[in-house]
Formats: sequence, C-alpha cells, structure tokens
Amino acid sequence: MTFPRLRHHLAAAGVYLLAALLITWPLVTKLTTEFTGFGYSDAYEMAHHIWWFKYALQTGNDLFYQSMLGYPNGIEGITLWAHPLQFFPAWLLAFVMPLPAAYNLSILLSLVLNGLALYWLALYLTRGQFGPALLAGLVYLAFPTMQGHLGAGHAGLMVQWPVPLFLYALFRLSERFSKRRFVLTALLFVMSTFGHTLQVIYVLLPVSALFLFRLTLRREWKRLARVVPALTLGAVALGLFLIPVARATLTSAAISEAGGAVRYSADLLAAVTPSFFHPLFGQLEYTHRVLGINIDEGYAYAGLVAGVLALLALWKMRAARWWAALGIVAYGLSLGPLLKLLDQPLRLHIAGYETFLPLPGALIDALPLLNLARTPGRFNFTLALAVAVLTAFALAYLWPRLGRARWPVAGILAGLMLFEYQAFWPLPTTPAFRPAAIEALAERDDIRAVFDVPWKNLVAAKQAIYLQTVHEQALVAGQVTRITPVDPAKLTLLQETLDPALLNEAGADLVIVHREYDDNGHLMARAREQLGDPIYRDDRLAVFEPPDPANPAQFTALPMQDEAVTDQTDAYVYAPATGWALFEATLEAQQRTATLQLDGIQIGTWTIDGEQNLRVPLPLEAGYHTISLQVDPPCPAAHDAALRCRAVALSDAAFGSLVEDDFRPVPFAGGVTLMGARPADVTDNRLAVWLWWRFDEPRNENEIRFVHLLNAAGELVAQVDTTLGEREAGEQLAEIVELALPHDLPPGLYRAYAGWYTYPDGARFPVLADVPGSESAYVLAGEITIPAR
Repeated sequence: MTFPRLRHHLAAAGVYLLAALLITWPLVTKLTTEFTGFGYSDAYEMAHHIWWFKYALQTGNDLFYQSMLGYPNGIEGITLWAHPLQFFPAWLLAFVMPLPAAYNLSILLSLVLNGLALYWLALYLTRGQFGPALLAGLVYLAFPTMQGHLGAGHAGLMVQWPVPLFLYALFRLSERFSKRRFVLTALLFVMSTFGHTLQVIYVLLPVSALFLFRLTLRREWKRLARVVPALTLGAVALGLFLIPVARATLTSAAISEAGGAVRYSADLLAAVTPSFFHPLFGQLEYTHRVLGINIDEGYAYAGLVAGVLALLALWKMRAARWWAALGIVAYGLSLGPLLKLLDQPLRLHIAGYETFLPLPGALIDALPLLNLARTPGRFNFTLALAVAVLTAFALAYLWPRLGRARWPVAGILAGLMLFEYQAFWPLPTTPAFRPAAIEALAERDDIRAVFDVPWKNLVAAKQAIYLQTVHEQALVAGQVTRITPVDPAKLTLLQETLDPALLNEAGADLVIVHREYDDNGHLMARAREQLGDPIYRDDRLAVFEPPDPANPAQFTALPMQDEAVTDQTDAYVYAPATGWALFEATLEAQQRTATLQLDGIQIGTWTIDGEQNLRVPLPLEAGYHTISLQVDPPCPAAHDAALRCRAVALSDAAFGSLVEDDFRPVPFAGGVTLMGARPADVTDNRLAVWLWWRFDEPRNENEIRFVHLLNAAGELVAQVDTTLGEREAGEQLAEIVELALPHDLPPGLYRAYAGWYTYPDGARFPVLADVPGSESAYVLAGEITIPAR
C-alpha cells in the first residue's frame, strides 16, 4: 500500500480549510467581533471557560475551581478537567488575540483536523487512494451533525478528530502487534473523549463493540487477542483520568438529573431531512416539522450524494457492510427511548389506551451511568463516521473506472454534497459585546460580587458569565455547565425582592438586569423602585448599584404561588438566625397524598380528602431555605385528554415570623432523635408544643410518641400519647402537638416533656444524653408559665 506524499496531505489540509471557511461563512469576516453559534448557544459559556483558563494562569488561581463564581464560596470546576481539548488551544491563543478570535479559530481548526483525520483513515481503508480519501474527509467535516452542533456552540463536540485516528490505530494493531501500536491505540481511545467525556457512549462504545463483534463473528482470535488488551488499557486509563470528575458529575443535579432524552433524540425522518435554514431546501415545509426546534441535536441528514454512494459501496464492496451496520446501529440509538415522527413521540392506540412506541434507546436511558447520555441525537457522530467511510469505499470502486473524468466528477460531487449539507447560510453568530462602562468595572476594587438577573433564564445566565470576562468581578451565581449550583432559594429571594439589605448580606454590590430577558420589564421596574436609577443602561443591560441598607436583613419569605398543585410548588425563606417559622396553608383534594419538604427532606405527609388546614413549624438554620409541597403521585406529563388529573388546591399559604431558638439534638435508643422542641403558645385552653424528629431507623405503629405536661411538683396534668405510624429510615417530622389543659389548671410554671415507648409493654426508649428528664427516659421540650385566669 503506497500512501500519497506530503504535498497531497498539504493539499487536503488546504481543501478542508476552504471547506471550513465556506461552511462557516461569514465567520472569517467576524473573527474578532462575534462568536460562532446562535444567541442561545453555549458560545458565551465556552468563551468564559477559555477566559478562565487564561485568567487563572495569570493570577495563580486554581484552574479547576471557579473561585469567582458562586460568591463567596466559589463553584467546583473539576468537570473542566475532563475536557482538555474543549478549551485547548483556544485558551493558549487567548494570550495573544481577542477572546472571540481564539474561540473561532479553535473551532475552524477542529473542523480541518476532523477532515484530515478521516482522510487518513480512509487512505488506509482504500489502500492509499487519494481522491476517495479526500472526499470522505470532506463528508465527515461537513456532515450535518457537525454543523448542527456548530450552531449550538458545542466547541467540545466539534473535536472528533481523535476518533478516526483511534480506528486507524485499532486496525493497524489488529494486523500486527507492536508496543508503539499498542500504546497509540490506548492513548487515542482516551483522547477521543477529550472534547467531551460522553463521547465514550456516543462513539467509542458502538465503534469498539462492533469492531470486537466483527472479529468474534469471523473467529479472528489472534486479531482479537491483540486489540482487547489495548482497549482494556484505554478504558482503565480513562477511568483513572475521570476519577476526579466522577463525584462532581454524579452528585450534580445539572448533569445527573437533566433529562431530555426524548426532546434531544433524532426524528425517524432526520436522515432524509435537510436543514430548514438551507437557502433552497428550507422552502420545504416538512423540514420544519421534522427538525422542529431540535436542529442542534437532531440534524442528521445523510444527503442524496453521500446516500447514493453509501448504497453503491454496500452493493459492491464487502468491507462496507460492517460500516453500514455501524451507521444503522448508531442511527437507531440516536432515535432515543421513544420513536418520534415529525418531532413528536408517535402515539399508539391499543385496546382503547394511548401509549408510545419504545425503542432500544429506552434501555440506555434506564441504565446507571449510560443514562447520563441525555442527548441520543449525538450518536449521529458515529453515523457521520460510517457515512464518510462508505463514501470512501464507493469512490474507491468508481475511481479507476472514471479515468480522466475522475477529478471533474469528484469536484461536482464535492460541490453538490457541500451544498446539500449546508445547515446555515449565513452561519449564526453571537456578538462579543464589550460596553466601555462594563469594562471600567474591572478597575474597581470595592465590588465584592455582581448579581445578574433574571438568574433562571439559561441564555441570560450564559450572557452573565460572558460579561465576567469583561468586568472581571465575582458573580453571586454562575455555572460551569447547564445551570448554576447556587441555592435557588437564595437567588430567587434576591431577584424577587431586590432588597438592599439582602443584597448586601449576599455581597451583591452591583445588580445587572439583562433587559432582553426581562419579561414585561418587571425586573427593571422593581430595580428602579428598590435600587434607584441605573449607573449604566443600554438596549441589552442596566447596571444598578444598591444603596447602603438602613437595617440588617430581616426574615423574608416568598410564599407558594400555585393555586392547583399537580406535581410540586416551592416557597423560599431567608432566616437571619436559627429558629422556627410557622407555615400555614389550606389544601383541598380528593384522596390525594401531599408531602412537605424542607430543603429536600420530608418533614410531613398527609392524605387530603376534602379541605384540610396545615400548620407546620419549620425548623430553620440561619440562611436560605426551600419549602416544597409535593403531590404523590404527580400528574403525568402526558395523559389522555378525556382524563383529568386530580390536583391539590392550595390557598392561604403564609409564613409566620421567625422565632429564634437553638436546636440541640437529643438522641434516643432505637434511632430516634429529637432535633428541636419548644412550647409555643396557649390558645383556647390548649398548649401547642412544636417538635422536630429525625428517624434513623424505621418506625412502626406499636411505637408511641408521647408529650406530657408536668407541674412544679412533677405531677402529670395533660398528655398526648399516640403512634406516628410507619416511618422509613431517613425521614423527619415537624409537628405541632396540642395538649388540652384542665379548665381549673392553677397558674404557675409547667414543664413539657417528650419521649417514646413501645406498646403494649410501655417500655420507654432510653435517652442517650445527659439532659433534663433523661433519668425518666424523656426529654424536656421546654417550660411555660400559665398566668392567672
């Protein structure tokens, strides 16, 4: 096999550079002023992380800890460790050129390298035929899946070039073992994930599995024995490399609970659907219906030119069959857990019931670790690989038969393919705006942090972290990926109140309103009311400097707003000190279970049948808290129109004022802990005692919780003994126990005690701490003075 010379390789690189410039036109004219991608894309987020690498190296900050996000604590950025090629060489280029140029040039470089890497693999597979390899690289570079992610600003996913090189090394190793080939195969296996870790699922897993299956089916045991150890070494090395990232990934709700497997899967017709942004094919109505709003993840058009060539390869070339199988498997997985047609899950009606058609992707969505792949459409990166190789095989068959016409034909095919693959014309770009007033903020040393609103708008959040590259100040929020890990209770209360005292407590010395995402201008109106006139304003932004607060931050609550709860509704509170706050609400439903959670921990559950008033004492540490009311089971996301889900009606939700208290947990034997307690008040001759329990072991109906009221002489004057029913380990309970007081109860000092015993033997749970009442196996909940009546 004779490979082309260096001049051929350089010519291929030149062709791919021209193709990259054509696909991304007019990016080359905006290299320093705009970023590749739509306004909603990840371009601003990627730009921020590129800037952070440069800034951290210049200032001595930890590269993998975002100390200037999530003020004052910072945000763990170890996930950046997992994607070195997502930001390199962009961060290196950022030292010598503007940030947009560094970002855009790195993407153009990735496109060119993608083409060259596939070209190199195709040279090997076609035994050195330059023309077929050149066009195969062009198919891979320009494949619609690549272009869709180009518009989404997914810089890391554009780094596909290690994959063809990994396959080249794998083929060479299977032919003949050498230490060099062995190490290179394992190294390229690991490097194939350096653009994005989940490439291991979307590309490496199907490619490697089918390669091994092919060798096994052919009983090529020697080849198998050569490649399996290299793949094993690569997998182990990748696992070790990702150890620092694993904990952060698996515990991050932004990643592990993101969902979207159906939304981000490909449509059944995606392979035959060009872009609705195409200058010609965009006129076809069905392109809009198939791709919907999912051109970023769902664009997988195989194309007429490449499609016909792939069929020719499948017909004429035996070696093409495995690549066709790889493409079919990848495309099948890209369809996700449910079959979609015209961008909607296909609905089936069976025996009067409506259901959906599940696909093999549902298995991936249900398996641990594999379910992190929430975007099945990305399996089409493997489809791009298969289609490009099939194109190479077809052209290798045609090449000697075309004679002198081969290069004119190749030029026509390349032009037609590039034309029909074109996703955008022009390429969407996002402005790299740098207002002088925002730049000037970098010179100020009296700013602790900047708070950007609306914080929950994903596009505004990306714009906010981009602005940090301009003003170089810490942010109250901010994220490394997808959504901020900062407490939503804190951010929501700050945004909805814009209270100068709360902002001061949070260190927010500036507030930036992103006006494009301020619905109905209500944030601007509130900011003017609370903070005065902005110190800077343009069409995009308004910057406010909060006045010094007259008083420290007070207890603040934002009650639940929903009137009909079908799943979950949240309230948020800020407590300046540790203590209790009474939550009250009225619920109405028909045989529905409702639970109340405090910061994700269940503290109460009720079966609502009719109207029921809730009164729950909330034990609050100083800081921000989320109180959630959940309906169990929640109403389904999709149900028959003839059916109605029974919601829980919510009204009169409110919080009392904060009652400061110290919580001193007291453990009992049997895994019960009294976390906090206080006698609250006497109303209508009834004493309310607030209790907060934690259950480390399961509870049953034969275990009795009691509250006894004793006089100064130690005599029992009132009591409530009752079971709390079955409780699971890990549950908590905040409750109000009301003791009916005797009408002739004399004035004086009384003590309330709480404890547990088993029924029917009456054996009390020992108290495992030296506290008042422990010698009698109960705990002093508090004292109360009954005045003369």
